[in-house]
Amino acid sequence: MKRIGVGILVLIIAVFTSIQSNAQPGDAPAHQSAPIPLEIFLGTDGWTSQLIIDKKLAAGSKFGFFGLSYLKADYDNDEFLRESINLAFFKYDLYKGVSLLSGAVFNSQWGFRPYAGAQYAYHSRNFMGVINSGFHLTETKNFETLAIVEYRPQIKGAWSLYTHVQGIYSQNTEIGKHDRSFVYGRLGLSYKTFSFGAAYNFDCYSPHKIEDQQFGIFISTLLQ
Repeated sequence: MKRIGVGILVLIIAVFTSIQSNAQPGDAPAHQSAPIPLEIFLGTDGWTSQLIIDKKLAAGSKFGFFGLSYLKADYDNDEFLRESINLAFFKYDLYKGVSLLSGAVFNSQWGFRPYAGAQYAYHSRNFMGVINSGFHLTETKNFETLAIVEYRPQIKGAWSLYTHVQGIYSQNTEIGKHDRSFVYGRLGLSYKTFSFGAAYNFDCYSPHKIEDQQFGIFISTLLQ
C-alpha cells in the first residue's frame, strides 16, 4: 500500500507539473488562476502556518488541483502538539461550483491515505466559501469535512475588513467516534494582498476529545 501511495503522489506531481509547464502565459483568465493564500499564526503557546492552492490545470479545463499544507507546533516542542496535515486532490468540475475530488491525505500522526469526495465552492468579489467532504479509503475509513468561509467587505480604497472561519471534522467510522477537529477564527484588516489581526484557534484530538485553545495574532498574504 505504501508503494501504491507513493506512486499516486508521484503521478499527481508529474501530471500537474507537465500541464503547468505546457500552459502559455496569459492563457488563464484571472478567475481561473486564483492567488495562493499563505498564513502565519502566532499564539499564546505555539504557532501554525497554512498554504492553500486551488487552481485550474489549464484555461477552460474542467480539471483542477486543490492542495492544503498545514503545520503546527508549540514553543516548547511538545511532541503531542507537533502536527502536519497535507491534502493533494485532483478536481473535476461537474456543475456550477460542484466538483469531484480524488487524491491523498497525509497526516504526521498516521501517515498516508487515499481520499475520494466532493467539493462545493463559491467565489465573489468579497466572499469565498469552500466545503470538501469525503472518505479516507484505507485504514479507519474516516469521513472528513473541511469548510472555509471568508468575507472581505471594502472599507475605503485598498482597505477592507477581513473575516475568516475555517473548520475540519474527521470521524473515525471504524469505531464511530471523533478523530480530529478544529475551528479557527480570524478578524482583522486587509490592505491590498496583506491581512492581519486577531486570531483564535480551537483544536480537538482523538476519541477522548483532548482540547487545545489559543489566542493570538495572524498575518497572511496572497501569493500570485
